[in-house]
Amino acid sequence: MPRLHKLEEHREPDAGHCCDSAKRQQIMDGARRIFLHDGFDGASIGDIVRAAGVSKGTVYAYFPSKEKLFEALMVEDRRTQAEALFTIDENDRDVAAVLRRLGESFVEMLYAPASLELLRIVIGAAAKFPSIGKAFFDAGPCSGTNRLGRYLQRMTEQGVLRVDEPELAARQFLELCKTGIHLRLLLGDREAPKREEVQRNLDSAVKVFLAAYGPASPDSAG
Repeated sequence: MPRLHKLEEHREPDAGHCCDSAKRQQIMDGARRIFLHDGFDGASIGDIVRAAGVSKGTVYAYFPSKEKLFEALMVEDRRTQAEALFTIDENDRDVAAVLRRLGESFVEMLYAPASLELLRIVIGAAAKFPSIGKAFFDAGPCSGTNRLGRYLQRMTEQGVLRVDEPELAARQFLELCKTGIHLRLLLGDREAPKREEVQRNLDSAVKVFLAAYGPASPDSAG
């Protein structure tokens, strides 16, 4: 079992300190800059302390180890992004338009250099600390597919779609959106994908999805 990098002997923070969400956010903002610049293994608590402008004891009062600080940071980031990206009107029956808007926002976030770097860091850290990988997945990809799955279920109930397994279908759509591009970028290709390639992927993703899960006939949608 991997040995955690403890900051110092653990002390429980007082109740007032625990409630100081602004201070906690200050620590996480500083840590974000250090982790993105130095990676998980390269980041030191000393550097995080300096970037956050707090004492080591203050960091320790909120986070018992570097692993827990990193886990809290990326869970917050993924959850915030999932909430922003997967805000869907569950009564919007124009499925093609909903999927297209969602797909565009999704890949724009996914292909951003900061998102790619964070994912690389998470993959590296998860090899030694699996809980980090699970927390990342639950807060980001899993949360997003759950939200999209609820919309697909709603559209199935209204007869607009025919989806037996909404969460599976949601994952399939998101995978279609990034086909051939995301892995290439994740592996270090620094050439940004051309807009035409991204748009072609999205057009195909929506087309394939609706071909698989669209209504049996035009009359079944209304």
